Amino acid sequence: MSRVRVAIAVADHALQRLHDVADACRALGFRADSTLTGVGIFTGSIDAGALGALRSLPDVAVVELEGDIRLHRPTPRSN
Repeated sequence: MSRVRVAIAVADHALQRLHDVADACRALGFRADSTLTGVGIFTGSIDAGALGALRSLPDVAVVELEGDIRLHRPTPRSN
């Protein structure tokens, strides 16, 4: 399967555990190119077949494909 370029925004509640979140992403095959520590965003690539698993990680707020990157956080949903 082919790799796709992505930006991953870490959930606000997990910003202090940024490295743990990065480890969880890497366990799914994510290869980081850069980390924007101050805002909790990673950029890099992952196998396209792993996107669903990446998006389902509890500490990942948003996964954007390259070309769709908007670099803003979604408004939190109210339950």
